[in-house]
Amino acid sequence: MRTFWLKFNDYPAGCVEAKSESDAKEIAKEVTGHEAASCESLPYPAQPRINKYVDPKYGVCPSFCFKPEQCAGHTACPQPYSCVE
Repeated sequence: MRTFWLKFNDYPAGCVEAKSESDAKEIAKEVTGHEAASCESLPYPAQPRINKYVDPKYGVCPSFCFKPEQCAGHTACPQPYSCVE
C-alpha cells in the first residue's frame, strides 16, 4: 500500500492510502464527492486522512508525516532529522 497527498480546489487536502495514484484519486472522489486537483506520493501517512486503510496483519499505520505539504512528491522523508525534534 502506498500513501498519497491529494489537493482539491473546493475541499481540504488529505492523505489517502491506496495501491496506485489512480486508485487514490478514485477513493478520494468516493469518500469526499470531489475531484482531486493533484495527487503526489508521501513517504508516510499523514493527517488528515481521507480514508483509513487497515492492514489485515499490522492494522492501521500511524501518521508519521507531520509536514505533508512539504513532503508531497517524495517517496522517502526529505528531512535530515525528525519533524518532531
